[in-house]
Amino acid sequence: MSAKTKVEPTFAGIYRAVEQRASKTKFLKDTATQITLNGNLDNQPFYVKIEDGNIEVAPYEYINAPFYIDADADAMTAVLNGEMTFASAVAQGLITVNGDAGQAYLFISQLF
Repeated sequence: MSAKTKVEPTFAGIYRAVEQRASKTKFLKDTATQITLNGNLDNQPFYVKIEDGNIEVAPYEYINAPFYIDADADAMTAVLNGEMTFASAVAQGLITVNGDAGQAYLFISQLF
């Protein structure tokens, strides 16, 4: 049995971890978000889109998403590694969420 691989605080590491989580998540509602990683990653975006049960994760901007997540790369890594909760990162100002609060809450609660 192999140990769970730690997510590295790189764009590729975070992107792959979100992509893997999204592929294993059964989302209750269609939505889309752009996640922009800042801190040491110079505001690199990617998006997660759920439509008719299909999940798409791509390393591009998503214009007109219902909500946006801006995250410090180290904080997002800590969330993905289970070292910090998403809510704690938001409370500390390390992650911000803007846009449709209902869709954001549902998505975040399912993915993180």
